[in-house]
Amino acid sequence: MVIVSLLFFVLFLFFLHKSSVVIAKSLSSYFIFMFLGLVGVSIPLGYVLSFLDLTGSSVSWSIGLSLIAGIAYFLITRSVKGDFIKLFQESLDEKKELWQKIGQTEKVIYSILFFGLLVCTLINVYVLFVTYPNEWDSMTGHLVKCAYYIQNGNMDRLSGTTWSIDFYPNSLPSLQILGFHVFGEKGFKLIHFLSYWIFVITSYSITDEIFSNKRASIFVGLISALLPSALIQAVTTETDIVQSAYLGLVVLFLLKVYRKPSWLNVGLFVLSSSIWVSHKVTFMLIGPAVAVLVVFMIWKSQEVRNKIVKTVIFLLLGLAIYVLPNGYIANVKEVGTFSLGALSAPAEVMKWHGIEGYSGIEKLKNFEFNVLRYSSDFLQLDGIRNTELGSEINDAFRYFPNKVFDKFGLERGLYWVVYPFEMMGNEQMHFYKERPYWGIISFLLVLPILFFILLRAWKNRGSEKMQLSLVFIIAGLLHFLSLCFSAPYDPIKGRYFMNMVVWFIPLLAWFFEIKRGKFYLVFCSIIIVISGFFTLTHRGLYPLTGNRSIFKQDRIAQLTQTRPESTEAYYAFEKLVPEDAVVALGTQQEHEDYVYPFWGAEFKRTLIPIHPFRAAVKPIPKEAEYLVYSEGVIPFKEGDVRLNEGDKEPDTPVMESTFFLRKL
Repeated sequence: MVIVSLLFFVLFLFFLHKSSVVIAKSLSSYFIFMFLGLVGVSIPLGYVLSFLDLTGSSVSWSIGLSLIAGIAYFLITRSVKGDFIKLFQESLDEKKELWQKIGQTEKVIYSILFFGLLVCTLINVYVLFVTYPNEWDSMTGHLVKCAYYIQNGNMDRLSGTTWSIDFYPNSLPSLQILGFHVFGEKGFKLIHFLSYWIFVITSYSITDEIFSNKRASIFVGLISALLPSALIQAVTTETDIVQSAYLGLVVLFLLKVYRKPSWLNVGLFVLSSSIWVSHKVTFMLIGPAVAVLVVFMIWKSQEVRNKIVKTVIFLLLGLAIYVLPNGYIANVKEVGTFSLGALSAPAEVMKWHGIEGYSGIEKLKNFEFNVLRYSSDFLQLDGIRNTELGSEINDAFRYFPNKVFDKFGLERGLYWVVYPFEMMGNEQMHFYKERPYWGIISFLLVLPILFFILLRAWKNRGSEKMQLSLVFIIAGLLHFLSLCFSAPYDPIKGRYFMNMVVWFIPLLAWFFEIKRGKFYLVFCSIIIVISGFFTLTHRGLYPLTGNRSIFKQDRIAQLTQTRPESTEAYYAFEKLVPEDAVVALGTQQEHEDYVYPFWGAEFKRTLIPIHPFRAAVKPIPKEAEYLVYSEGVIPFKEGDVRLNEGDKEPDTPVMESTFFLRKL
């Protein structure tokens, strides 16, 4: 059956490739269409297979994908044929010609950035293939959700211990489960790695759409690829790199509709928007920024105005296909009352992560603090400060920013989630290693170019490039302010601000428009490459150096990298519990227990949660052969085996559990 699945999946890729070649006008657009086809087919297919109880069937996935893609292939290529070799050759010739035309300084810039990207890509590809997913949220929620779906054969609600198991949308799990069926456990990370490259390609394409300047577009693409937060998430199972890819697609197709409002471009915008909205409820925080671009397009183009009604109808249809089945409605039903927060989390969680319970004064004060706190967080040498010497350099760099921000009393223990704000970041918790911001890209590249645009805006107000640049600045600032307003301070917010790059990084093209500052760009390129390298070599989840290096760790040690005092519990569990056993889970939300490792390497165990989020413990199911529980959830019984010593060191933001095992 494995061979059958692979054959049908290859057939799916063949159909997808042929269809994409026909539509694509360039190599970059070919890859965009390949990605859009992959996610556009896989997400609704995941909903259908769940309805049929076939989520765990790899054969059903591959047959379904190839069937849908095959129909699209015959419809698209009926009268038109594409030529991939021609696309590739045209792209190669264009880059060769460009290389011959540019000056020596620009060649140095590109060479530095290409070399840095090559090194970082080799590191990330190695990590992709040899490591196991081990992010905190995945071990408690995201991949736990996927594993339950594969085990049960459907995406029905699970009453899981962690709230995110039931409340996160089912759009991304469909894609992660597909990756699992094709490549096994490490395939959970596939969609995130692909999203990283689509984020890079859309940054390049958006820049080209605005400025029609290939030199600038390539520079922007390379800078995007070396963004610390993007490099980190490229090989994790976090949701935000996927969100960034989707947002890049939405913005790109909006620009294409603006340039040429054909029904093909409108359809691609509708498809990408529907997928984006289905991904995560935080689309609402980005919505105002996207609306700025939409309003500009409507104001400037009569052709766009003429297509509004039909576009809205198509968009509603797209939302019905991609969004209605993804879980938002079920979330509201479970909460019991409609609110924006109810779309994404239980009411109690929104008290921790949201501002719905704040008074008007508290909301404004939280907003004020966040604007300053997150501005401070941007002014760090991300990546570089991960090393001992780099930390000292960062401390010296922060001398003047600290003097300024200290005046506002930002370190007061007010308005925070997970961990309170600290001017330099907590070295023991080192959130900044896994949640970096933009490094020097934000304050040495983006900030100066923003000032340049604002200074030149009135003089060049008739230029369409300037008008779009101002629209992108307004959109980016709205995006930033929306994130600052929507929740208390969170030290992991660096991953949210990665989406904001879509607005600001294309504006770096102005360095090439004004044809100045090339030696400055050489200097910045060197720092960016160094930053990217140390971001990957000295991260917390997949360290390449030190005692906890991935070269020295097996699967369980990697899975528990961020919960080291629980590691022995999972080793003991593996020794005592058969790999195909039925296990009742008495884990707890308070300690954010890692559930994912209990499935085992082959995912043959059946896990049954008996302690739903903020609810009483359920009776142990009769079919359960073992019970594993966290101390405090179920009373200890004579004969229960203690699996670990519990929390001894204050090295994690949440206490680690002591686990016990009972043979039933």
